[in-house]
Amino acid sequence: MIINKFLQIFSEEYVNSKSIDQLLEFTKKTLPSDGTDKIFIGCVLIMFDIGLTGSSSCREYLISIVKSGREKIGNTNLLYFYVNRINTNKIVSKYLKDINKDVDFEKHLDIVIEYLEQFAFDFSARIKSDYDKKIKNIV
Repeated sequence: MIINKFLQIFSEEYVNSKSIDQLLEFTKKTLPSDGTDKIFIGCVLIMFDIGLTGSSSCREYLISIVKSGREKIGNTNLLYFYVNRINTNKIVSKYLKDINKDVDFEKHLDIVIEYLEQFAFDFSARIKSDYDKKIKNIV
C-alpha cells in the first residue's frame, strides 16, 4: 500500500533526524489546510510517539488513532484527552492542542478517515478485477 510506504518514510525522517518536513510537504499537497491537515499531522506524530515507527507505522494504526477523535468517555473526546492529559510531546500539542475549539472537528476527522480508507485493501474488488481480466482473455 502506497500510504504505508509514505508513513514509513515519514517515520524514518522523524526518528533519524527529528524532522517532519516530508510529512508537512505531503500533507500540504494532499489535504485541505483548514484544520484537516493538523489532525492528520498530529495523529501521525502520535503514532510515532507511541512507538509505531518504521514498518510498524501503517494505515490501520493511523486510522485507529484518528477514529479515537469520534469516541468519548462521558463527554470527553478520547483524542483530546490523549493530547491534553497523556501526551508529553510538544510538537503533537502544536498540531492538536485546540481540537476542542475546532467547530468543524468532526468534518475534519471525516475527511482524514475518508482519505485513509481509500487505501484499504479490498479483496472482493481484486477478485472481480481478476475475473474481468480472465473473461476478456477468453473472449
